[in-house]
Amino acid sequence: MNIPLSRHRLALACCAALFAPFAAQAQDASTTQDAQTLDTVVVTGIRGSIATSVETKNEATSIVEAISAEDLGKLPDISIADAISRLPGLTAQRLDGRGQVIHIRGFSEQFAGTLLNGREQVTTGDNRGVELDQYPAELLSGVTVYKTPDASLVGQGISGTIDMQTIRPLSYGQRRTVLSAQGEYNSLGRLTEGGNDKGYRVSASYVDQFANDTFGLAIGVARMDAPFQEKHYKSWWWADTAAWGSPQPGVPGGAIALQGAEGWVKSRDAVRDGAVAVLEFKPNDTWHSVLDLYASRFDQEELMRGAMWTNDPWWNGGVVSYSNAQTTSFNGYPVVTGGTLHGIEPVVRNDSNLRETRLFSAGWNNAFRIGDLWTLSTDISYSRARVEDSKFETYAGMTGGLDVDFNVPLSHGYGYYDLPDLSDPGAVYLRDAQGWGHDGRLEDTHQKDTLRAFRVAVNREVPSSDFLRSWDLGFHYGKRTKDKSAEVYFTDLPGRTPTLVDGSLLLGPTSLRFAGMGDVLSFDPRRLLSTYYDVYLSESNDDLQKDARVVEELRTFYFKANLDIDVSDNVRLRGNAGVQYVRTDQTSAGVVISGSELAPGTQGASYGDILPSLNLVADFGNGWNLRFGAARELMRPRINDMIARANVWVDQMTGQWRGNGGNPKLEPYRANAYDISVEKYFGNASYVALAVFYKDMDTYIYTQDIPWDFSGYDYEGDVPPVSNWGVFSAPANGSGGYMRGVEFATALGGELIHDALDGFGLLLNASYTESSMDPGGGSRDTFPGLSKIVANATLYYEKHGFSARVSQRFRDPYRGEYGSIFGQRTYRHTSHERVLDLQVGYDFPESSALSGLSLLLQVNNLNNEPFRTVVSDSNGYGLFFPEEYTEYGRQYLLGVRYSF
Repeated sequence: MNIPLSRHRLALACCAALFAPFAAQAQDASTTQDAQTLDTVVVTGIRGSIATSVETKNEATSIVEAISAEDLGKLPDISIADAISRLPGLTAQRLDGRGQVIHIRGFSEQFAGTLLNGREQVTTGDNRGVELDQYPAELLSGVTVYKTPDASLVGQGISGTIDMQTIRPLSYGQRRTVLSAQGEYNSLGRLTEGGNDKGYRVSASYVDQFANDTFGLAIGVARMDAPFQEKHYKSWWWADTAAWGSPQPGVPGGAIALQGAEGWVKSRDAVRDGAVAVLEFKPNDTWHSVLDLYASRFDQEELMRGAMWTNDPWWNGGVVSYSNAQTTSFNGYPVVTGGTLHGIEPVVRNDSNLRETRLFSAGWNNAFRIGDLWTLSTDISYSRARVEDSKFETYAGMTGGLDVDFNVPLSHGYGYYDLPDLSDPGAVYLRDAQGWGHDGRLEDTHQKDTLRAFRVAVNREVPSSDFLRSWDLGFHYGKRTKDKSAEVYFTDLPGRTPTLVDGSLLLGPTSLRFAGMGDVLSFDPRRLLSTYYDVYLSESNDDLQKDARVVEELRTFYFKANLDIDVSDNVRLRGNAGVQYVRTDQTSAGVVISGSELAPGTQGASYGDILPSLNLVADFGNGWNLRFGAARELMRPRINDMIARANVWVDQMTGQWRGNGGNPKLEPYRANAYDISVEKYFGNASYVALAVFYKDMDTYIYTQDIPWDFSGYDYEGDVPPVSNWGVFSAPANGSGGYMRGVEFATALGGELIHDALDGFGLLLNASYTESSMDPGGGSRDTFPGLSKIVANATLYYEKHGFSARVSQRFRDPYRGEYGSIFGQRTYRHTSHERVLDLQVGYDFPESSALSGLSLLLQVNNLNNEPFRTVVSDSNGYGLFFPEEYTEYGRQYLLGVRYSF
């Protein structure tokens, strides 16, 4: 095995720290300085949560960030993604108006590991990035984000590892029942008939201990029925088509024009039910057993109604023309921003999208104390996710071309199009207005993701050493299977004849006046499905290749030494050093298309990785810590890149095999990572920290032409292949790059400044990150998900039962990964965001007859921050034009909480 020099150095450094403790065991033990910890936390609520989180960060041997519940079933935010997005170096990517996935240190969600009680979790998405909206915040007690790994952390990522935790009833130490209920309202109101603008959230949690505190029980249930609303406008693409020999009538020479647009509203009703149960048994000091169970179901019903069109010179024979075209100079280029379009045929869309997800996770951990020094632990876990997704789109429109006055902005905002009344039931027909070849489309997709895992580990305390506190030796086995399949149907009107919708099936018109598009015809598309349409299976090659299976078996062996030594009277050094060896066996099954022939394809790979890690904390006393971390890290490739799908053919001119598709032989992203953090802790909930990090990416995965053995593929054609080897275009491991950054964070209590500020506090963090990678061809690019600047600020007050908190999170522009048409994934340039949230609450005092009752008002997205993207011009001039502009409205929640 050839190991790069940088890997040699990292491995030697970690191994030196790993084996040094054994030489130190022969020395006489000296007096060990007692561990310095934070003062005992006696406050609750916001300050209690901050104090617990700060204590977790201070006492960890790795570099971590943490959040803790303010009370049983009460994390600081209503969603896990929103809560941890305020941590240093972390930020959320919004989807459908809610935080769904987390980017850590400039990496997209695909580079992060996600655990529940230390166990890797499957996903409801099509890749590895866990959708955190599947986990109700009401059922979790805290979250720890590991920025540096250690050898016993299995399921880690390159950017970091998110570990969500449920409560441990014996550690909680008291009986508690909490009931909560909130009403919810979206400020955009009811945008379309059949949608909702009001919802609710309810939850109940119970924790208790029995049999002289040897048996503990914690259970919790939560339901969310939340309305999500959306006003959406999108510019399709911008170009000077005359530069390609296809001028548009009426467009001034050399001018860039918008080639299509859309506007719609979405009304989404999301219902999530979650339940958690924890059974903990500790009959004596020898045996400790914990069983965790978690389940959720998340159902979404989405209605989308709007209008869209293309006006490029190739559509419908180039019938669209302009008159009175007005241009605006944009970075020195003339751009058409107003005038009249002639001959466009907008399609009226009424879509119904249904999604059902089922998530289940179980884990059983047992720890056995053997004698005074040994502990044997076992852990068995199972995680499963099922997804059923159905997307049905219908098309309607007027017959013949339309003349439309328009005005489009060159900055973010809604456009204006003076469309005729597209809600006229006597003029708008069910028809293929854009010439897509069918009158509707239905796609049903199915996904199942399962992960079975087992771990056995032993811990040995070393009381005779003045350097080595203990060591851990363990083995972890995990098998993950992800199956995906899809059926695609076209729906046609009999004879493809335009048809008016019966008035009894029509709903009230939907307004698109926010984008200057008037009203559009509205109906329930699924109700029309059996009345008007003939449905038939029609799958393209891309559709057929959505059927796939990926199987991964990982065997992880690890050793970790836990270090603790008094370097001097004033300096204590603690931490860990260790190594993992990960053996991976992966196989994939997909569809191979050769000409008109379809065949199953199955391929795979096997490889091993050595992952040394080192974490050291120098404690200088008086709250000063200096941390250092170094590790070899990896993140397994995206699942959809590993599918053994292929389109293959033989070049009839050269006789060489050619092909494109997935790559089941992909190996992970790999990096060497280095971290330094300086921290100062004071009080019981205050600290200041400054950290720098550097990740040297050995390899990055991008699409490239690679040599490929085509043995076993069927061949059709007159020219025989000259060799079994050819060229295959697919995702492949290529050259890497780097990610580096600096992070600042502080938590400050007002009492540190002046007694008059007691009860006030500030949480503030900011990070600057930059990256560079080489995708081939000599060009450089940044990593997807990277915002150079990420900042969060929270100002809070809590005293005499009253609490208030206002928070703002900011992120710079970034390339986000989103779902696209027909289930594809795409990267889009997303503009900066500032999201402002507000919470106000009151807890009745113990002396009150209403003791235990709390009132809470929350307003999320208080500033109604829109979602915005930009798109580059198609001529390669280096211009970026506004693309998407979407508003989600403010989310108001008013509720009560009662604990006893």
